[in-house]
Amino acid sequence: MKFLMPIVLAGLLALGSAGQASALMFNQNHVQNTGYWTSMELTLGEDRYFRASNLSDYPDTGFSVFFVPDDCRPQLELRVDMGRIAARSESVEAEPGAMRVDRLPPHTSDVTLAQERGDSGAYARFQTPELYRLLHEIRVGDVLRLKMDDGEEPWYLGFHLAGASAALDRAAAMCHEAKPQAVEDDRDREPEDFF
Repeated sequence: MKFLMPIVLAGLLALGSAGQASALMFNQNHVQNTGYWTSMELTLGEDRYFRASNLSDYPDTGFSVFFVPDDCRPQLELRVDMGRIAARSESVEAEPGAMRVDRLPPHTSDVTLAQERGDSGAYARFQTPELYRLLHEIRVGDVLRLKMDDGEEPWYLGFHLAGASAALDRAAAMCHEAKPQAVEDDRDREPEDFF
């Protein structure tokens, strides 16, 4: 599985001309463009996700913030279209990466690289301990810069943030509207009901 890292990083570097085919298997609904960013609902059968993405800066690479209706906690993801459908799903932990908005302090991130069977995308999923601080910086900043390292030479990408705040607000709001509602109002429940 170690071979996945060079393949994904080569795709990031090459930024080929395969074209953006994000969410290849999902239906895109309620699409709204704002500056460099787009917000939308993704559906496949009963599965629903909400996404705010910069799909504008590179022809085959997009940076996204996903919201899943279970808890609507944001998830950070970079998708590169590899120009071919993956025959099998696989994932591997990569070297830690970093994200930085403008000249603010960088955020270190654990990175998982993945390919999903039947999808032409390679994914880099980022987990950072200060997620909400980073999202605030994305909302007010000008450029988000990513750094990934394959152990030999670092790779860098930059994404404009004009429109990010509106797209993030819209995707999060759609997620919260779709979130399963509790049968009872929490205000009327006793404290022991939560344990």
